[in-house]
Amino acid sequence: MQTFHLDAISQDRQTLGEAYHEFLRSRDMSAGVYHLQPGAHDSQGAHQEESLYYVINGSASMQVGSDSLEVAAGSIVHVPARVAPRFSTVHSALDVLVVFSPAESAPTVAIRGAV
Repeated sequence: MQTFHLDAISQDRQTLGEAYHEFLRSRDMSAGVYHLQPGAHDSQGAHQEESLYYVINGSASMQVGSDSLEVAAGSIVHVPARVAPRFSTVHSALDVLVVFSPAESAPTVAIRGAV
């Protein structure tokens, strides 16, 4: 068993200057917190794994494949494997818990480089 605290994860992400900070990796899943400021460019592409996005705070317009939707704190979005998710417009500072299953195939993925 492992336990995590969002404040500590967010502080680690800020200290490291990362848009995406992975805090959990096992064979079957990985998880991280993704942060975008209004006006930031989200350069995510399709992931090989299924993913679940839980919006912790903030709001944005999100593209999932050819679908568009508005997300805000409390929104949960399932993205099938090989379908590209992207936050097209960030309305207010966005923090998102992202869970991949199975674990991301590469330790450095597209969202790590997003600014």
